[in-house]
Amino acid sequence: MKIANQSNFPPPTPNSAPNKKPSSMDAKPITDEVTTLAAAHVQNTSHDDQHIINDPNVGEMTLESHTYDPERLNKVSQTLYFGGVADLFRDMQTHYQSFMSELKNTDPKLAESTGWGFSIDEKGEFVVSGAISDENKSYLEEKLNENEDLLELAKQVPALFMQGLAYDRGADGKGPAWGKFDVNAENFKDIIDFKEVFDESYSSMGDISFFKGNFDVLKYAQNVGVQLHNKAEAKFGY
Repeated sequence: MKIANQSNFPPPTPNSAPNKKPSSMDAKPITDEVTTLAAAHVQNTSHDDQHIINDPNVGEMTLESHTYDPERLNKVSQTLYFGGVADLFRDMQTHYQSFMSELKNTDPKLAESTGWGFSIDEKGEFVVSGAISDENKSYLEEKLNENEDLLELAKQVPALFMQGLAYDRGADGKGPAWGKFDVNAENFKDIIDFKEVFDESYSSMGDISFFKGNFDVLKYAQNVGVQLHNKAEAKFGY
């Protein structure tokens, strides 16, 4: 199956392993599409990880045969939910926490503020949004873009994310899960707030793979799903 390149970003090479609250419309603890992928992912997880996936809060997990063939399911899962993009956010989490620790020392009020967020634009630069002054936005953008480790990882996210959406849409161009949402190089920064993802997915645990790097992969998937539902157009749904 040939996947068209939907972005101006050059497709990155996936890693080897491959504070906005949910609205009332997204009351379930994790979106249906992620529970579906989580169910298929169980067979490849450790005993410690399986008790997380099987937690009652994750919900009923079913997989309808007409929705995904095994190859497509694996591509979507390993690109969007449990590898690929998730791995990039996991790797960024440590750099983000270090950035916020430094910000607490230099500007504690700004560090504690929940009124701002940031994303990556089509030029590969961090942009800050939110209800803060233009001066503070410029200050944060300068500091974030100086963080080369965080920036280089973030630059890889949009193209890989959109590749995963293309896998979800399949040959007919329709997506049953995240692929139904219209995310492109130009609007990515308006839809996916990196700060929100980092804040919501942070975990003090780090002893099993689902929490490796202080990153909770299920909370990551839940938050990204909520952001898509709240801010993106479901242009490619069935």
